[in-house]
Amino acid sequence: MLFNEKVLCGLGKGLGSNGRMDDEGVARALAALKRFKALSDQAKATEIYVLATAAAREATNGPDFTEKAHEILGQEIHVLSGEDEARYSALGVISGFHEVDGVAGDLGGGSLELIDIKGKEFGRGITLPLGGLRLSESSGNSLSKARTFARKQVNTARFLEKGEGRDFYAVGGTWRSLAKLHMEQTQYPLHMMQGYELSLAEMQKLLEDVIAAKDSKDPAWQAVSKSRRALLPYGAIAMQEVLNVMKPARIIFSAQGVREGYLYSLLPDEERDADPLLVAADQLAILRARSPEHARELAEWTGRMVKFFDIEETEEESRYRQAACLLADISWRAHPDYRGLQALNVIAHSSFVGITHAAAPIWHLPTITVSKA
Repeated sequence: MLFNEKVLCGLGKGLGSNGRMDDEGVARALAALKRFKALSDQAKATEIYVLATAAAREATNGPDFTEKAHEILGQEIHVLSGEDEARYSALGVISGFHEVDGVAGDLGGGSLELIDIKGKEFGRGITLPLGGLRLSESSGNSLSKARTFARKQVNTARFLEKGEGRDFYAVGGTWRSLAKLHMEQTQYPLHMMQGYELSLAEMQKLLEDVIAAKDSKDPAWQAVSKSRRALLPYGAIAMQEVLNVMKPARIIFSAQGVREGYLYSLLPDEERDADPLLVAADQLAILRARSPEHARELAEWTGRMVKFFDIEETEEESRYRQAACLLADISWRAHPDYRGLQALNVIAHSSFVGITHAAAPIWHLPTITVSKA
């Protein structure tokens, strides 16, 4: 069973001004933990993993908070180091993309983690005091001071220069809000955050507009929660400084972060090495197809036919062909006139990872029908 719930507590508020976590934020967090514990008990969860990040690690009242959290949950609170946060962010990105090549940046309320990733390998990450809440407070809500501070911090991350022409993977709620705003402004047809990408020029234009509060009365801004809107300019400044040093080709947004990376780290090597797209397609076939085994046979058979007819197929095309075969029969229960439309809706709105938005046309392939004598 999978259950996902999030509460925005603002623990990082106050960290930049007085070194303490906000009392109201702490109260919200502890109340949320009580709810989460009740839900876990109701679901009969056998294991609970509790992670704490920058705010709990650096605040003077961090130890008191983690002690109260321990009392509520009855579990050890794993306070991550900045390097740990960067490592799990890297694993989160790796778990959600095929052949990662670039730098991942995870912006939270209290810190920004940066780490270089190539395939399934990654370097030693760093943490910078550039979280949205922290940056706004430490600068006295001055955008010019925030920029000066952010530039000084980002310039210490010398490995960013090795990212030129590669990809920047943006992780964290504030940065995802920037993507959501752009989606609304451009009326992007697919509301999927995972894998949404912009060119460097497009991203820089968006960041400049957000920092200058251009078109802030545009209805598109309603797509961003009120709690995030005030932090967007500071998140934009942090990203802009990173991009100015790195000069990536693309900015790709990731819905997978520290939490997903930690869970990914618990998997055995064989499962971590599996293709996330093909695993998801296979699971959907198990759930909805008449015969998942037949879907797998179809994927294997078409692979042989590609070779037999000397059809050149890239690795990416092979992955998409296999996924299409696995999903070919998932709408068999629907009326024949609507099977194609239902399959398209299910696939287009499913939480697939390991596939780009630009690859969506593969799902418009005609439905494959195989008759059995």
